[in-house]
Amino acid sequence: MATFAGSLDANVLLRLLLNDIPAQHEAVLKLLDSTANQLAVADTALIEVAFVLECYYEFTRSQIAEALDGIASLAELSCNRTLIAAALPLFVKYPSLSFEDCCLASYAELTDAKPLWTFDQKLARQAPAAKLLVR
Repeated sequence: MATFAGSLDANVLLRLLLNDIPAQHEAVLKLLDSTANQLAVADTALIEVAFVLECYYEFTRSQIAEALDGIASLAELSCNRTLIAAALPLFVKYPSLSFEDCCLASYAELTDAKPLWTFDQKLARQAPAAKLLVR
């Protein structure tokens, strides 16, 4: 089992990405530079980052994909890179799907737990791993 130097929440990741609060941005950079072990980033934190960037900062989906890909590429962080890499193309391609839905469909695909049963017609039409559960 990996030993982590802690974990990061969505707010810390947002300060790192946005540099909108310089003192907090510097604190994150200092943390990244000072730790010998990786910091863990939960899938939930990345989903929250995508939501906040889209809804509050009005980033485009391509900008969000670039930001999340940037986070996933940091050697100091440990996150589910495979899931992020699978979910981002769906997120960019299908504007009506949330990043959360793209992660759920990608998770089903990656874990061979298909289909992802859903009542969400948009998700079932657009995500190859999803299938509509008829009521």
